[in-house]
Amino acid sequence: MLRIFSILCCLMISLNSHSMVTVGGYVPFGLSTQKDEAGGKNTFSFKPMIAINTVMPIPAINHVFLPEFGIVAHGTQTDEYKKTTMFFLLDVGYLLTEKLLLRYGLGTFLTKISGDGAIVTLPNGTTTRGFYRPNEGETSWNTTLDLGIEFAFDANNAIRFETYLFSWLKSARKLSYSLSYTYYL
Repeated sequence: MLRIFSILCCLMISLNSHSMVTVGGYVPFGLSTQKDEAGGKNTFSFKPMIAINTVMPIPAINHVFLPEFGIVAHGTQTDEYKKTTMFFLLDVGYLLTEKLLLRYGLGTFLTKISGDGAIVTLPNGTTTRGFYRPNEGETSWNTTLDLGIEFAFDANNAIRFETYLFSWLKSARKLSYSLSYTYYL
């Protein structure tokens, strides 16, 4: 994964002088995921993310192409499994004003979960039950519809909020989102 990230980083930075580095937080399925035994939602549980991206003007219209590659580091979860997410976004941006950009497009998210195969005892109603952790890595692929807004403070600094709609062709849709800072190189 790191090798792919490094290669894409070199390619994207060399493609255009409008390359960017983005850091921020990503919330996976924030409105629908429980974060604790009391039933609290995962609404503001930001996971650290880093991404590289570039801006490619689309001639003759007020749009730009915004490809982006990033990694979300979930770390080790409380149930002692490791989770990592990589994403590749193919967004297009519409310049609403000189400082405000509307982003929309498609994304691909790859999430890898791995563990040691042990049994974890967790509460299950009024009793407890053993659940197996994965004993090898498993990767899921998801296509998303993306929609976001980016505000530029000046020529080099911007802040962005973006949403990612998973399973958008099915009735069980899930929404993830990110809040990030972008530095234009």
